[in-house]
Amino acid sequence: MCDYAIEHAIYIERKTGRDLAISIIDGRLFRQASRMKRSSSRCLFLIEGSPFDTNIDISRDSIRGALVCLQAIWYIPVIFAADSGHACLIFTMITKQWNKLSHLVELRHGYRPKKLITRQLYIIQSLPQVGPLLAKRLPDRFSSVQNIINASEEDLMKIEGIGRFKAQMIRAVLI
Repeated sequence: MCDYAIEHAIYIERKTGRDLAISIIDGRLFRQASRMKRSSSRCLFLIEGSPFDTNIDISRDSIRGALVCLQAIWYIPVIFAADSGHACLIFTMITKQWNKLSHLVELRHGYRPKKLITRQLYIIQSLPQVGPLLAKRLPDRFSSVQNIINASEEDLMKIEGIGRFKAQMIRAVLI
C-alpha cells in the first residue's frame, strides 16, 4: 500500500525526486495515490530531493501538474525533504504530533449537508479511516446507515478497502 505507516494511522509513500519523475512518466504515481486513498484518509507523499534536478526527460510543467493534482484533486499532501536525514526528522515530527494530538476529537465545522444521501455520507465519513471513496461503497453493500452500524467486522471486511484493522477501528467506535 505505502512505504511507511505511523501508528497505523498515517500512511506515507516516500519517493526520491528521480523516482517521482519516473512514476509520473510510467503512470504509477496516480495508481499509488488511488490505492492510498482507498486504504486511508490520512496519507501523504514525501519527496526526498528535487524532482526537477534529475536526468529524466520530463518537463517541469508535468512535474508541477502532477504535484498540484495530488494535492488539489486527490487531497494528498506532498512534503519535500532535502535528503534522508531530513526525511527522518519529518517522520519523527509527524509521529510526535500524532502522539500528542491524536486523542483530540476532530470537529467538523462549516458544511452541513441538506440532501438525505449527503447527510448519510457525512455520517459514514465520520467513522475512523473512512474517506469519501469508502463512504460511497458502504451504502451499496449495506443499503442503510443503520445496517452499517450493525455490521460485524467480518461483514465490513467484505468491502474493498477495509481490512481487519480498519474494521476493528470502525466497530470500536460503534460499540
